[in-house]
Amino acid sequence: MTLNTTQHSVIKSTELENIMSYCYGTENYYKIPQYSFKYTDGVKTFCEKADAYWLLDIVASISRHYKQMHEDFIIIDLIVSDDDKAIITFEDTKGIFFKQDIPFTDCPKGLWKFYFDNNVFFWNGEY
Repeated sequence: MTLNTTQHSVIKSTELENIMSYCYGTENYYKIPQYSFKYTDGVKTFCEKADAYWLLDIVASISRHYKQMHEDFIIIDLIVSDDDKAIITFEDTKGIFFKQDIPFTDCPKGLWKFYFDNNVFFWNGEY
């Protein structure tokens, strides 16, 4: 029996930035049944290219628990550092209302900005 030993290739920040620069506007909205929101082509592209579908899980849990206490429009920043750690913040007009440290990620370093509005999760170029 042979095992598939294909190694996961990590995308570089500049490559992901280039790909995401083409994500402006969306043609499709996606929904996963257990999530209470839809997401756009740009979010789907980011999650696929950065191998970051875990981001949808975080947004789902925060939107479910905090949505009734905060405004409909939320800024979501994912900040990935050189040491493969990240911080994700959720902010409305009153300020940051949720922050989570992520001890390890292979998501490319940089500031990745998203928006959540009217139950839709957007890449920043689509809003």
